Amino acid sequence: MSIITLIYKLNQFFFFYMFLYAVVFFITTILSAFNLDDFFKRKKHMSQTVINNKGNYIPISILVPAYNEEVTIVDSILSLLNLDYPSFEIVIVNDGSKDKTVETVIDFFKLKKVSKPYRRMVESKEALGIYEGGEGIKIILVDKPNGGKSDALNMGINICSFPTFLCVDADSMLQSDALQRIVEPFLEDDTTVAVGGNIKISNHVAIENGQVLDVETPKKPIVIFQLIEYLRVFLNSRISLNGINGNLIISGAFGLYSKQAVINVGGYTNGLMGEDMEIVMKIHSYYRKNNLAYETSYVPDAICWTQVPEDLQTLKRQRRRWHVGLGQSLKMHKYMFLNPKYGLVGMISFPYFLFFEYITPFLEVIGIVTITLSYFLGVINLNFFLLYLLVYMGYNVVVSMISITIERYMFSATTSTAMTLKLILFSILESFGYRQMMSLFRIGNVFKKKNQWGEMTRKQGKKVTNP
Repeated sequence: MSIITLIYKLNQFFFFYMFLYAVVFFITTILSAFNLDDFFKRKKHMSQTVINNKGNYIPISILVPAYNEEVTIVDSILSLLNLDYPSFEIVIVNDGSKDKTVETVIDFFKLKKVSKPYRRMVESKEALGIYEGGEGIKIILVDKPNGGKSDALNMGINICSFPTFLCVDADSMLQSDALQRIVEPFLEDDTTVAVGGNIKISNHVAIENGQVLDVETPKKPIVIFQLIEYLRVFLNSRISLNGINGNLIISGAFGLYSKQAVINVGGYTNGLMGEDMEIVMKIHSYYRKNNLAYETSYVPDAICWTQVPEDLQTLKRQRRRWHVGLGQSLKMHKYMFLNPKYGLVGMISFPYFLFFEYITPFLEVIGIVTITLSYFLGVINLNFFLLYLLVYMGYNVVVSMISITIERYMFSATTSTAMTLKLILFSILESFGYRQMMSLFRIGNVFKKKNQWGEMTRKQGKKVTNP
């Protein structure tokens, strides 16, 4: 087979894939719109007696795994203490930090070392020390050897007291009403086992006591591009899959779980980069195998604000970690693929994540290379080459613009007209280099064996100066 014939066949395959990709994302966008409409109608008609009576709320343990977080850990805990929720505790799990995370928390919150017995309901390393304190809201700090995020979360499950637990990253901040909103599916349906919230970028936002005080239009292109990506993910695929109880990912930065459900599946699996995806897949698998009623959900108006990387090296490590984690989870649960025993999770969700999340960056890179070679080898002419690029990039822009429009509609208080226009402009620029660079980041070194959290330089949150 000649090189020209090979390139021609690759182009045929890629054209078919691109068409299929466009159809799938058109369907998910339509489903997302319908599911959003249904979400707000259901919310509007939900029994106000249940929602307004705080006696109905379920106690929540907030688990904060921390690794080298001394810069932001105090602000994060203070923001949690200001949450508008009647009953919760905060459990910080220090996963062998090399900085002064432990000393910073103990000193600021005046915690005391205690002899606290705990049952190892899921596997975790032994605690080196347990500290408690807090006025009204209990703060627990567990110091343990480094074992990775999964081990830290398992330790939190073993230590915490309440029937539901919330995972939140140490560099993230929750809006004051976040717990009230994310717990609603548990109040609506007692078969609910896991709920995800909406992750929004905080690099350009000033937050105090769980309230957004000031929102600037982001200035750094790298932050703006990530903002557009987050909108596509959380206001498109997550919402569309929510309608079929088929979400396979609940972000590790903000997810609420039934403690018993996670214990049932043996807790988080150690040694993985994508523990947030794998735990959800494990829950789907367990409940479907055992024919048990269960629901997972996604709440778009439960908001968690998180910092994103502002330099390419950190962003590269993050995207590689995410993609490797996705691959690990899919490989571990490959038995679900197109298996009717697992319902729509096996027939729709798993294929979606395999073909349109995991494989896409590989094919995207191959497609761009082959179409470019086709032009230079004379397989296609300039007009077709430009038309192809226009269609390929134009479709991505349309999907981004729809997500930006939904964001403007839902969160007008934190999305100004100027920001919306800037996001629309950058959604066009994104297709000229940034998107392809992210695909290269995701597939680069994807077969390496070494697994680790990876580190990101933390920054103090934006401060608001009184006039």
